[in-house]
Amino acid sequence: MAGFVVKLHVLFTVDRNIVIPPFSAKVSKLILHRISRLYSRLSRSDKVLKPVSVSPLFKDGRALMKLRNDEGMIMLEGGTSYYFSCGMIAADDFLLDDLLSFESGCVDGVFGASAILKEMRVEVRRFDSFGFPKPGAVKLRFNSPTLIQLPTFGRFRKGRYIFFPIPSLIVGSLAELWNSSCGIEHIIKSPSYLAVYSNYALMEADYSVKPVTVIYDDQRLVRGIMGWVLYDLRKCRNTKSLKRIMALLDYAQYVGVGKSRAAGFGQVSVNPIY
Repeated sequence: MAGFVVKLHVLFTVDRNIVIPPFSAKVSKLILHRISRLYSRLSRSDKVLKPVSVSPLFKDGRALMKLRNDEGMIMLEGGTSYYFSCGMIAADDFLLDDLLSFESGCVDGVFGASAILKEMRVEVRRFDSFGFPKPGAVKLRFNSPTLIQLPTFGRFRKGRYIFFPIPSLIVGSLAELWNSSCGIEHIIKSPSYLAVYSNYALMEADYSVKPVTVIYDDQRLVRGIMGWVLYDLRKCRNTKSLKRIMALLDYAQYVGVGKSRAAGFGQVSVNPIY
């Protein structure tokens, strides 16, 4: 079982203008393979719920990706700063030398350019550190397309995607990932109850959410949601279940939400409002 959740933030430039794939998380993953043995090892995991979560590239707060109806290609400009992040669920004995394992601040062979690493920041969290004091509301922002599925049922083996952030689907999937990774002392014993309870605890007060279709590669289009939703918690008691939900939402900022987190989808940020 894991002991830590690690998040690596990387700021870099490239030494020349280059064209990159239509979904820029492929650039993030290429750089990560070159600078982190821990990422390389965890990304090869055969677990259904991957212990890594990677973001697309961001510039000025906007994820770099090509939507279905966009024209042209995505380019990185030489000398311009870009950033991405990666969350990793690591064992107690993970080594910092494995987290950052490179000899030079220049990564060659990045789609025809060299990436110059300008700044790196590391966050390390234990499972018992996640959560917020009870806020009056929580704003959940979907920073990259988020793929939320209904649970599999009968002949619906692949579930189906939902284009609205229903609390039980978000909390339920986070609880499943949490339980697959944490130590026995932190196991959520009734994840299905917690998922149902979240529908009553998190009351939608406002939202701006829309489905987007992104081009992942030459063969695949991926459809998910982006935007934000504001959940009102003022009528909810400060129960153990609510504290669990706050811990899971905090956890989501490190591990992502929904399907294909390791490919750049489901990146979220959470803002508790007091």
